[in-house]
Amino acid sequence: MKKNNILFFTIIVLFFSCTKENQNYKTFKDSKWYSDDVIGFNIEVSDSTILYNSNISIRHLKRYSFQNIIMINQHYFKENHISTDTIEILLSEDDGKWKGVGKSDIIEFTHLINSPNNYQNGIHSFRLELSMRDNNTTHFEFIDGVSDISFYLTENNE
Repeated sequence: MKKNNILFFTIIVLFFSCTKENQNYKTFKDSKWYSDDVIGFNIEVSDSTILYNSNISIRHLKRYSFQNIIMINQHYFKENHISTDTIEILLSEDDGKWKGVGKSDIIEFTHLINSPNNYQNGIHSFRLELSMRDNNTTHFEFIDGVSDISFYLTENNE
């Protein structure tokens, strides 16, 4: 019986330690993402034969006043520009219910960005830049209510 408990505990630890590879969060001071802040993530890829999913996790406060968030993602490898994509993430349902999970005032939502890709071995840089607009202006100074953001790769297991 003790062997089974140890085996079960080991499997659980391995599962949770491998689910979000290379993940770290960038925190926004006072939960404000300024439009001139470019958020960078450097991710090392050591196996170019594996298919990877690109993911973004966002932690936002319940006071966040938009249903979505729009950003530009720029991908660089060895200082060469690889791609630029516009990403829109819907953070709430049409009825206003937040997607994601959270306790108290913070909601965390993870979004798969694109279909699986192979990446060359080495360090890949991903830069996220806010691209929100509204009907009254073409530029926000900042959006309020985003506390943290993470860009990371996970192995595609399909």
